[in-house]
Amino acid sequence: MERTRMTTVRYAVESGVASIVLDRPPVNAYDDELHDQLNAAWYRAARDADARVIVVRAEGKHFCAGADMDAEHSVNRDPDAMSPPEEMSFIRNLMKPTIAAVQGGCVGGAQRFVFPCDLIFCSDDAFFSDPMVHMGIGGIPAPIHAWMYGPRLAKEMLFSGMRMPAQRLYAAGLVNRIYPRETLVSETLAFAREIAQANAAALRQAKRSVDITMDIAGQHYIANRFSEALDGESNGVVSQERGNGER
Repeated sequence: MERTRMTTVRYAVESGVASIVLDRPPVNAYDDELHDQLNAAWYRAARDADARVIVVRAEGKHFCAGADMDAEHSVNRDPDAMSPPEEMSFIRNLMKPTIAAVQGGCVGGAQRFVFPCDLIFCSDDAFFSDPMVHMGIGGIPAPIHAWMYGPRLAKEMLFSGMRMPAQRLYAAGLVNRIYPRETLVSETLAFAREIAQANAAALRQAKRSVDITMDIAGQHYIANRFSEALDGESNGVVSQERGNGER
């Protein structure tokens, strides 16, 4: 994966902090190339001994506007590329602290770049949304949304497709911090540099302890359910529950 030439994702390490930066103007909508390069950057950060904390962020007005509908989206274009469920599990299980810094929109499939991170910092104009129901695709993101947002907030987002402001998610304890847009990156990197100075083994133990607790509550099933939803959609499978709901 490291052979991938970075053109839409940048990678750099400074003061113990690896920065993975989406940079595909105008709105960082993802295509196969960005997805492959994002995979490569995560693999690189995992192996990089100098990267003690990992920050994923983006240039421009929006963190990511979701899939580029005008681009090709093949399945496993690169034989080494992770599938979306594998990508989420890899990031979530990576034994280094991970932070997502989100400005502007984080839309549709872009949320899976953020959800597995340990911490989420947002700009004051950040929002999350998922218009998939209004595109005729209803069930794929539901397991992830239900876990990350809670069932009622997840249903509100999915049913309406409306934007969910970061302030509302912060009030619900679903994002960690909100900063002015102009200071989001500097504040995030400052926090990352601070925790990068902590004992690495102690950080791993702290992360593992929390994750094990969440696994006991069932979080480790989420990627599998997401995978089943993707497989069902790609195979043309329609759940029997759809018919039951129409009775």
